[in-house]
Amino acid sequence: MRFRPNLARALAVVTAASAAAVVLAACGSSSSSSSASTATVPKPNTLALTISDTGKTSVYAGPTTTAGGLLQVQLTNKGKAPHGAQLVLILGKHSPAQALRQIGNPSGKTPGWLRAVGGVGYANPGETATATDNVPAGKYLVFDVAALSSGGPGSGPPAHSALTVTPGTAGPLPATTASVTAATAGKDKYKWNISGLKAGANRITFNSKGSNALHILTVVRLKGHPTNAQIEKGLSSNSSAPPSFVDTNAPTPQTAALDGGKSQTTTLNLPPGRYVFFCPLHDRDGGKPHFLEGLLKQVVIH
Repeated sequence: MRFRPNLARALAVVTAASAAAVVLAACGSSSSSSSASTATVPKPNTLALTISDTGKTSVYAGPTTTAGGLLQVQLTNKGKAPHGAQLVLILGKHSPAQALRQIGNPSGKTPGWLRAVGGVGYANPGETATATDNVPAGKYLVFDVAALSSGGPGSGPPAHSALTVTPGTAGPLPATTASVTAATAGKDKYKWNISGLKAGANRITFNSKGSNALHILTVVRLKGHPTNAQIEKGLSSNSSAPPSFVDTNAPTPQTAALDGGKSQTTTLNLPPGRYVFFCPLHDRDGGKPHFLEGLLKQVVIH
């Protein structure tokens, strides 16, 4: 599971500007269906976490054990920058410390013993964000995916915590009227299928497809009308400054990362405007970032 360092530097500037402007996301299986009836949805278990900033570091507070199955992750952000809570299942005899060392691995490859299970991708300062996933039992690393993507608040490892998940009952995800799917479109090719989004808070089902894939949805509001080629060039740049087409007064919401074949429900808050939806992750065996393999799409929100 890797985020491109150049993209992290660019989004660090974007997120810092956004935060100031507002004063400031059984392994591989899916239980999703945005059309599932709410009458059939069992009450999920709850994992309530809090994250706060201490100097240049951030720390989680909350339980270190939770029942799995259908699980709602709640993250309350008491910090001054956006934060998240990514759940990573650790298979075999590997440890959370070993998993943490793999985060941001410059090889671009993700070992088979790490599985992206979802969680909260983005919570603004002072807010509580939620996401619902089906979470298998096992040992986990929880880490701050928002800080890793944005480069803040410090330059060291993201906030992280070990978590033990005990067996629970899986179930259909809550119904949503909007969905975003990272769909397959051929070998090493993907496409966004997007429906039902509107201005404001959107409860969405995020679907990740592809047997060897890892996907995350990152959303950036645009200035002007850049071409997709210009956006690809900007996202691939090594510059520490954000590309000129990025609206630095807007937040950069994202989901948590998901293995191919998994889904979750979460919330995207989208004021009216033109956005680019993209995925900066690679397949498990490396290769190009997914925004160069089809997962880049401009979307106008009314």
